[in-house]
Amino acid sequence: MKKITSCIAAALLLSAPLASFAADWDSVPIPAAAGTGKTWQLQSISDEFNYTASPTVKPAEFNTRWNPSFINSWTGPGDSEFNAGHSYTSGGSLALQSSAKAGTNKIYTGIISSKETFTYPLYLEARVKHTGNTLANAVWMLSADSTQEIDAMESYGSDRAGQEWFDQRMHVSHHVFIRSPFQDYQPKDEGSWVVNPAGGTWRGAMHVYGVHWKDPWNLDYYIDGVKVRTVSGPAMIDPYNFTNGTGINKPLHIIIDVEHQDWRDVRPTAAELADTSKSIMFVDWIRVYKPVTSSATSSSNSVSSSSSSLSNSSSSSATTVIDFANYFDTGKSTASVAGDTYVGFNKSGSGNINYNTAGDWADYLVTLPSDGQYKIEVTTASPMTSGIGAKLSVDGIYVSTTSLAATGGWELYSASTLANNLSIGAGTHTVRIESTGTSAWQWNGDEIRVTKVGSAPVGSPTTPAPVAMIIQAESFSATGGVYDGFKTYSVNGVSAINYNQRGDWADYAVNVAADGSYTFNAYVSSPMSGAALEVSVDGVKVLTQAVPNNGSWDSFQKVSSASKIALTKGAHTIRVTSAGTTSSTWEWNADKFELIP
Repeated sequence: MKKITSCIAAALLLSAPLASFAADWDSVPIPAAAGTGKTWQLQSISDEFNYTASPTVKPAEFNTRWNPSFINSWTGPGDSEFNAGHSYTSGGSLALQSSAKAGTNKIYTGIISSKETFTYPLYLEARVKHTGNTLANAVWMLSADSTQEIDAMESYGSDRAGQEWFDQRMHVSHHVFIRSPFQDYQPKDEGSWVVNPAGGTWRGAMHVYGVHWKDPWNLDYYIDGVKVRTVSGPAMIDPYNFTNGTGINKPLHIIIDVEHQDWRDVRPTAAELADTSKSIMFVDWIRVYKPVTSSATSSSNSVSSSSSSLSNSSSSSATTVIDFANYFDTGKSTASVAGDTYVGFNKSGSGNINYNTAGDWADYLVTLPSDGQYKIEVTTASPMTSGIGAKLSVDGIYVSTTSLAATGGWELYSASTLANNLSIGAGTHTVRIESTGTSAWQWNGDEIRVTKVGSAPVGSPTTPAPVAMIIQAESFSATGGVYDGFKTYSVNGVSAINYNQRGDWADYAVNVAADGSYTFNAYVSSPMSGAALEVSVDGVKVLTQAVPNNGSWDSFQKVSSASKIALTKGAHTIRVTSAGTTSSTWEWNADKFELIP
């Protein structure tokens, strides 16, 4: 595990150098070209599922990437009911199971969705064995507002008589939508249904399904390394101009699921759902790549698929330089700003970013050659006279927030050093830069520079300092209660949890940097009087906190505990339970929780 420290705010052990290990997909060539002067760069969402995840308890390898639910509170189409307990790992593969919901006509189905979103250009590929019944199995991508969709694969495999046409074809397609009044465009030509060239069904064996999202107007689909379909131009992507001329351009979540689609007049029988040889979708692995500028010695479509290929930085002697536009993921942690039509950092050319408003963030992979103390500088430009800043996190640990100075213009760049040098280990690290401050519009970015300024301290610090921890409410490791626990939904540009009734609970895995006493902050909203939450640590109740009635489910306010929680250094499980006395059983929604020393 990689760990970092801030010389002021945090002190953790140095990490060992990142080792290079063979990945499950190493023997599978990438069929799509990265482009002239480019090479494919593996993204951290890529998952081999070579870990133990049970229906109720998911490890950090899963929870840092995925939610066992849809991207919002929707529970599924037709007779589907997405259920967190129907996703787990088995034999090094993700298993998504379907089963009958007792006493109803509903079908529990498994699903996972990525916590982060991804933009073009991108290559996504997964090795999948789909179910042997009439349910749909899909690897797909969807925007947060459900208006743009790419389907890498969609199958309806069944050995039932009368289902041969679907059983022998794989659907590869896309959608663009208008939500109100609802309109949906999807290509319906015969080419979107791919017949197995070997004859017969796609069912019963693992196949590799991929999509190359080149740009808003070009999609290539691959099966088992062979290009099977190309969709290009407005006439095929968006002939009715549902996207107002933008094509498929929004950040998309990755979703893998099983579902019943109500446009089909068939559903699996009870016997088929009870037969595990027919009712489980298996995903051996999923990998995602972005094209980056290759070195002089690299070919245009070469790639190293092992975990050591994740860096997007270049270095010379003591300094590593990253273009602000060379992020592997971007998004927004707060509500959208009027006039800002782009979620997260926008690539403006020449390696820069713009359209940056408060709460926008991006993640960068930085490879450091040696242990040491490092400073981080950002080269930014802004005409704003005040209220602009940058928040720094490394490997998911908050480090510092720094105010940035005005430069007098959007293209007048100046370097600023972020607060707190880092004691950090050699290897590849995830660096997140988030714009923060009172100004709605923030700054344009040119470069991030990471410079070694000293040797690493010898040995571990004897008295590490406590650091603040942010826990996103939807990032639970397990949930349960009245209606199978909390559900994830999106509101005002943030992900949160809802469908919370008295007794519902969620568990969160935290790794505490140092012994200390921490204030527990909950960002919650409720129109109910008498709502409350209860917090326990490792099974022991530590506090109960009232949640004020603010008249809304979606206007999150910070509620702080009157007493502090004593936490020791190391791993803990924090459980948050709804425990109020509302007139009904409905309680509160939550955006995030904080532990503040």
